Amino acid sequence: MRDMFQPAGLVAYWRPVDGVRHGLSHTEPPYPGQERETLCGTTVTIMMPTELDWLSPTCATCWDEARARRDAVEREADAQ
Repeated sequence: MRDMFQPAGLVAYWRPVDGVRHGLSHTEPPYPGQERETLCGTTVTIMMPTELDWLSPTCATCWDEARARRDAVEREADAQ
């Protein structure tokens, strides 16, 4: 059994786009100018965020998907 304080690891990158913080796949870091699909299925162009941009609300659908991915990783780790 794994330690209850062991983190699940990176499940998403977060970037503010058009006034909302969206989750992006953790398989590659997002870079300004890239067009990427978010965890909620929206296609966005990554921009260089300002400090104020990070205060944008989080996309609820991206948040739910990120939590589901985290939970799946934790279930898999528990099964091993």
